[in-house]
Amino acid sequence: MKKLIKSAIILSLSIIGHRHMASAQPLAMNMKKLSIDRTFRINPKSVLKLDGKTNVNGFTCGCNETFQPQTLSVEPPADGSPSTVFRSAALRLKIKSLDCGNAIMNKDLQKALNAKEHPNITIELLRVEQGKCSRLTELKDWVQMKALTKISLNGHSREYWINITAKKAGPNQYRFIGTKTLKMTDFCVTPPVALMGAIKVKDEIAINLDLDVSVE
Repeated sequence: MKKLIKSAIILSLSIIGHRHMASAQPLAMNMKKLSIDRTFRINPKSVLKLDGKTNVNGFTCGCNETFQPQTLSVEPPADGSPSTVFRSAALRLKIKSLDCGNAIMNKDLQKALNAKEHPNITIELLRVEQGKCSRLTELKDWVQMKALTKISLNGHSREYWINITAKKAGPNQYRFIGTKTLKMTDFCVTPPVALMGAIKVKDEIAINLDLDVSVE
């Protein structure tokens, strides 16, 4: 009798365990489906630049760089959520590719930003928030959104919200325009000086982006 009861208990536990595993498998599959891999390309007509000021005038350092296609992971917003989460969506800007229109200023900027030890300015996209009535994939008009980014410079990183104006420019093609002003000292960078201190670069510098992006 005891053996019969024991066998019945073992059989019941086996059935319950099997049902639990069966119900967990679709859930795990659904969780995997939440993350979508996409390849994106920053097209050559995109504009990336740094704008700053000195005690004498303003200056602009444009980016002369071609970016290779990259793969990112996207977690689409759940029902009722305004947020889209991104992973591995990083833009790495080589400091030596910045051209300020003056060879001496280029060298001074590279030295100030510690380009030898930390050669890149990295802008990583973490999250995007947009209104329910202005989904970028649904409209061809300009829409407003907020992007949470992590900017890394000189071995230091900070997170910033950036206001973005975006538009679906064509099938799988998008345009993003945004600017963020930050302080070099927040990244332990001392603003460069020139002509024995006669010209001093101000602490604030603006990162301006006008990106033409293709997504596959």
